[in-house]
Amino acid sequence: MQSETNHENNKLILSFYGDDFTGSTDAMESLTINGLPTVLFLEVPDQSVLSRFPYIKCIGIAGNSRVMSPEEMQQELPTIFTSLKALGSDYVHYKVCSTFDSSKTIGNIATVLKIGQDVFDARSPVPIFVASPDLKRYTLFGNHFAAMGDTVYRLDKHPVMSRHPITPMSEADLRLVLQEQGLSEQIELMSIVDLDQSMEALQETYQQKVSEASEAVLFDASRKEHVDKVGELLSVSKKPENPLFVIGSSGVGHAIAATQQPLSAKEEASSERPSFKKVDQLLVVSGSCSPVTEQQLQWALNNGFEGMHLTLQEVIQKGQDAMQSIVEKATEIVNRGKNLIIYTALGPDDPSIKENQQEMIASGASISDSSKILGSYLGDVAKRIVQETGIERLVVAGGDTSSYATRQLGIYALEMVTSISPGAPLCRCYSHDPRLDGLELSLKGGQFGSVDYFGKVLRCAPSVTVG
Repeated sequence: MQSETNHENNKLILSFYGDDFTGSTDAMESLTINGLPTVLFLEVPDQSVLSRFPYIKCIGIAGNSRVMSPEEMQQELPTIFTSLKALGSDYVHYKVCSTFDSSKTIGNIATVLKIGQDVFDARSPVPIFVASPDLKRYTLFGNHFAAMGDTVYRLDKHPVMSRHPITPMSEADLRLVLQEQGLSEQIELMSIVDLDQSMEALQETYQQKVSEASEAVLFDASRKEHVDKVGELLSVSKKPENPLFVIGSSGVGHAIAATQQPLSAKEEASSERPSFKKVDQLLVVSGSCSPVTEQQLQWALNNGFEGMHLTLQEVIQKGQDAMQSIVEKATEIVNRGKNLIIYTALGPDDPSIKENQQEMIASGASISDSSKILGSYLGDVAKRIVQETGIERLVVAGGDTSSYATRQLGIYALEMVTSISPGAPLCRCYSHDPRLDGLELSLKGGQFGSVDYFGKVLRCAPSVTVG
């Protein structure tokens, strides 16, 4: 397979906007471990900020559009996409979750596609690539599949995604999902049968599909060879005058990285990527309702971690008074040398979830606002505990929780340190507050990580070597 030559040493290859924070660190990981140094920012950086990271090839913006309405997307995304376009990267990637979390009213991907077409003057259909075999996410004949443990489920039968509290997925055919969200029926498919052709025949097939589609071309993939071929097709589709706008999972990063030449020895030498510290304590804050996180929390509580249960009722009714009490109790536990977990639920059947929903209704708020309220609160709590105790490693569990909590931490950028579990790496935080600068942070989506994930983060047992 041909590799592209980076004709400009400081040219950005790819910039991306992640629809939530855990997905953003997943995208950063996929690029970094494939030889494309990447930094994740909380806002679009200006040149003075970018100049602090001269070695990077890609940048990401950690967003939270997965919980936005279409109207909120229309207000926020055009400005962000325009700023990313101005950075001049070859590709701009709208990073979605590898389980396509979305609905007509929340996280609408069809709305994103239309905004992207307008901003990037896209006269061709937008490529959509959701598969990520590294994460055991597969698309076959347009239908999406995701593993849980050793079992692969069709998306609408997945034990987590079919029961997601905000965006339950009741359809596996991604074309039908997009049509429900507002796209026309003119979505073409590059199937695994197409992708098994020679590259020359594949390019002809792709051009035919592009000519027949009005809005999007969806790609299948079940193995690395498919991912690499998708990268080649994206490479020949980009134009010098505009970045190529792509929608998809972290599989997009794997695909594009496969078309790039490895870093030169000089570039490797100038890549001052951070290394992880030796620590003996871990703080975890969790707003995840996932059964995967439930097993991880139970493992930790059975292996020496202390736990504190936080309810939405406490947050809404007691507010800052409750926070002071929580921080004081947590600080006392950490100062005794203990590992600590502050959590809002133990799995999807935790009675507190229904109680939280009733609390939201009683307060006149939307049930979907609970993620914002709890996530922001957990972020404030974590920040104060870090500042009070000096604890150096933190995990935030839950996709929506991470999006809100991380914004409260007072950091402006993240860089991958090492991979702990695919999709949930350990990162180094950059902050103007010296008490937070250098904090090591892992953002873990509800479905990611082995049962002993928190133990692995504490021991910093990487599963992938960076570089």
